[in-house]
Amino acid sequence: MAWLLCGAIYSGLYVLIGYLLQGHPGVLPWFRLAALLVPPSTGVVVIVRRRHVWSGCEWLFWATIALGLMMSAVGLVGWTADAILLAHDVSWLGWHTVFALFGTITPLFALLTQPHRGSRDRLAATTAVDIAGIAVMTGFLYSRFILAADVLAGEKLQLPLSLLALSELQQVLVFGGMTVAAIVARGLPWGPTYRRLAMGFFVNLVILSIGHVEIWQGLYRAGFVYDIVWILPFAFYPWAASMAPETAAISMDDQSAEPTPSRPWVVFGAVALIPVLDLALRPILPLGALEGYRDLFTAITVLSVLPLLMARLAVERGGARTADEKRRLLSAAVEHAADLILITDTSGKVQHANGAFCRALGYGAPDVAKMRVAEFVAKESAGELRTMAAAVGAGEVWRGTLVHRRNDSTEFTAAAAVVPLSLDNRITHFVGVERDITPDMQLRDQLIHAERLAATGQLVSGVAHELNNPLQSIIGFTELLMTEERREHVRADLQHVRSQAERAAKIVRNLLTFVRRAPIQRQSSDVNDLVRSTLALRAYELKMNNIEVEESYADGLAPVAVNRGEIQQVLLNLILNAEQAMHTANARGRLVLRTTASDANITIDVEDDGPGISPAIAGQIFEPFFSTKEVGQGTGLGLSIALGIAEAHGGSLALAKTKIGCCFRLTLPAAPAVAEEDAAVCAAV
Repeated sequence: MAWLLCGAIYSGLYVLIGYLLQGHPGVLPWFRLAALLVPPSTGVVVIVRRRHVWSGCEWLFWATIALGLMMSAVGLVGWTADAILLAHDVSWLGWHTVFALFGTITPLFALLTQPHRGSRDRLAATTAVDIAGIAVMTGFLYSRFILAADVLAGEKLQLPLSLLALSELQQVLVFGGMTVAAIVARGLPWGPTYRRLAMGFFVNLVILSIGHVEIWQGLYRAGFVYDIVWILPFAFYPWAASMAPETAAISMDDQSAEPTPSRPWVVFGAVALIPVLDLALRPILPLGALEGYRDLFTAITVLSVLPLLMARLAVERGGARTADEKRRLLSAAVEHAADLILITDTSGKVQHANGAFCRALGYGAPDVAKMRVAEFVAKESAGELRTMAAAVGAGEVWRGTLVHRRNDSTEFTAAAAVVPLSLDNRITHFVGVERDITPDMQLRDQLIHAERLAATGQLVSGVAHELNNPLQSIIGFTELLMTEERREHVRADLQHVRSQAERAAKIVRNLLTFVRRAPIQRQSSDVNDLVRSTLALRAYELKMNNIEVEESYADGLAPVAVNRGEIQQVLLNLILNAEQAMHTANARGRLVLRTTASDANITIDVEDDGPGISPAIAGQIFEPFFSTKEVGQGTGLGLSIALGIAEAHGGSLALAKTKIGCCFRLTLPAAPAVAEEDAAVCAAV
């Protein structure tokens, strides 16, 4: 309100000083020239000082207002200078009248920017061209009224009726337009700004109407109280500009969703209306001998609009190019994304699917475009589809898991998020972003399995320790009985008991060796002994599954420097795989364990006569999580871990060629130096 108080005080001082200068005709016009420049210039200064806080259409709104204030200032200066330089009574008609009228109507043009809807930077250029087109057409109309009134009435103090009506009408339109804007923007940050400007235009309308009556009656005197018409309303501009909200920061998401309507009809309509208005106004406002000048002015006006047309087309082309570049950028990002992205309409028909989605489902892009969402989902997720449809139909984001069915009838689980897209407050499309979580679920199962194995290992270790003592007692007491017993058949029975007890004790020792944490250091080990001790762990199960075991151990093999527990883990995994393959395929089979020496390496072959491994998957068997077993029967990590252990020991694990079944070959480097050292130690002992 301080601006309004300053405006009232300034108006009072102007009236007082103007009254005192009534007797000084040489000073009064110069005082009026300087004093009338201050009110519109103040608004321009405030807008210029705050220009950095606005952008886009919000900046264009105030730039248009500032342009109108400057044109009003030019009109006031021209009107006053006309009296000073030409030394005659004030004329209401002339070039300055066009500027004054333009300054009054400019706020109505500024409303085309609709700043209450945000900065909308991409619309600023096209809106500026639209405002320029309307301004040219308005100037064309003003020239008709002013030129005709000047010819018909000549220079006189009485304001022509047509000009008076035009001035009143446009002021009513400006006040009405700003009032409507204040109503539309109520509750928004720009609402108070519109209301302040509407108050100023109402005051201007009232004062201007009173001034027109005084001018029409010939009572107007320059430099006196009547000049408040040109002073007081301008106080509302700096008040509104100083209190106007700053442009809010806009995120990329908001900018991407920003509507960009095109309004080329504004400029094209202005060009089309110019000749129509010219023909319509000729009989209403005749110029007589000056009709030739009217034709020239009409041609100049039309030619002046042509650059606006070209500018409008250039802006449209630039906007279309920018939108196309952004569209292609977003399309490329979606197409190369690793996630599965699917866009559908509200009926579930596919509008677009990226490459990752097509590859995951096993369909081509043309096939996907003809399908619906339900065709990609397994029966067990049909209920989730209904829940998802209800959520996104209500405008909410749905998150959950879906089981998809591939083209080859296999299935996989995906974590999905579905977002509804709205246009003009109406949901038009759904966007789904999914990720195959099968590896995550497998990893979770492996972690659970690993925890179970760890618990089982602890249990086995405890049981083995508990069994070891009774077994040793059985062996000891059996030996004592054998020393006292002389009957051969009883000694044979005791010998059998002792043999079975020693066999059980050996199994217990092997179990303890396998489950015990392996030492970090590697030690020299006999390969044949490693194979025998590992095979003993599954000897009973192999016999129960009707699997014949054939052992072939080469003599004189050099020892290997290995972590005994890790190598046993590799061998046990190979034996288990062979056992399961043969038992599943034939309920019987033959397992061959073979050790050989090759150059500086020791090789261990684990061969079976099972169904073998097809060449199609031979290259995948060592990949993590790859398994040919049923769900829940295999981890898919056994061979990959075995390969890692073999390579860590400087060896290798590969699938060897065989006529029947399959053969895995474990190769370990020999350690002759370690062998010689161990032999020397043994000899010394």
